[in-house]
Amino acid sequence: MHQCETCERHVQSADKNLYIDHKCPQSIFPLELQINLKGHKDEVWYVAFSPDGRYLASASCDKTCIIWRTIDYSIVRTLVGHEGEVSYLAWSPNSKYIVSADSEKVLRLWDIETGETLQTFEGHSETVTSCRWLGDNDKFISGGMDQKIIIWSTKGNVIKQVASPRVHDLAVSVDSSLLLVADDKSSIHMYDLATLTFIDKLDEPSVIMSLALSPDARFCVTELRSGVLHMWDLEARTRIREFAGHVQGKYVIRCAFAGLDGLFVVEGSEDGQLLVWNRNTGRLLTRLKGHTKTINGCSWSDKLAALATASDDKTISIWPAYHGAPSCVIDPSKNGQTETLSSVSRSAASSSVAANISDDDQSMAAAT
Repeated sequence: MHQCETCERHVQSADKNLYIDHKCPQSIFPLELQINLKGHKDEVWYVAFSPDGRYLASASCDKTCIIWRTIDYSIVRTLVGHEGEVSYLAWSPNSKYIVSADSEKVLRLWDIETGETLQTFEGHSETVTSCRWLGDNDKFISGGMDQKIIIWSTKGNVIKQVASPRVHDLAVSVDSSLLLVADDKSSIHMYDLATLTFIDKLDEPSVIMSLALSPDARFCVTELRSGVLHMWDLEARTRIREFAGHVQGKYVIRCAFAGLDGLFVVEGSEDGQLLVWNRNTGRLLTRLKGHTKTINGCSWSDKLAALATASDDKTISIWPAYHGAPSCVIDPSKNGQTETLSSVSRSAASSSVAANISDDDQSMAAAT
């Protein structure tokens, strides 16, 4: 609605009064580090909240994925089995499964409850760069540098395979009708996902390192090797905005939309900062400082109203959209003990997180 479009820091639901412009107070905008998670033994390359908000998954150069419980950010389990560095993962819509991709061209399907590998998928002959679920819980899509796009059944068989450009990144609309492919040069390829029929191509002035699709599939953001981000209006097929200020060199840094309705554009930086812009105005809202090395990617959860960031410093940081949260480090090597980073109240964090997780989820957390 228009009231929300005028709010630069939109992270909470709006009042339905049509005569009042909605404004989220700055006090609930993500500005302060809540928790720094330590569990990986090497660089963390990817992070994603589960759709139901109960879990956070991280993928690492140490060849593992870690599942964290968001009610207290304890480790539920570590997924072990990849023989190569894990560069990407994706949650199933029902939050019960994860698909992960490694540097050995293999994808794995994991059962989150048991930690078991349900299937391995070996169809790519070069690095798998991205994978996405397709609207249900029984198939997903992957793309790689071998010029292949493959749709897989979770049973292990190939549903469809088509030739494509060398794939740097993929994005799929929420309704699974649109597929965007960033090639290894400077173009975005648009496909009708139902038939994998080519629709159009959008050209950038520099190599595309990553891309992201807004929740309503109206806009796309690209991260370019030249050091800027561009936003496209996909209906008009027009580049409408540029975002700059982050440090971009040779590394792939995953850009994203965040906030309710995807109002923010967020991007990590090689100086350890996360930059947050307003999508509609292009204004830089904040630089989040909590990492000591490159931020490789981030994830937003509507359920928790929080950002998570993954870094080469081997940690994950949680940035809640409210102040007064505990600032601490959780280190499993110290039996889950926390080290306080600043003396702020912990009551706001526990009540806010608990309010977004059902009683059943809290019972499960207590039981385990």
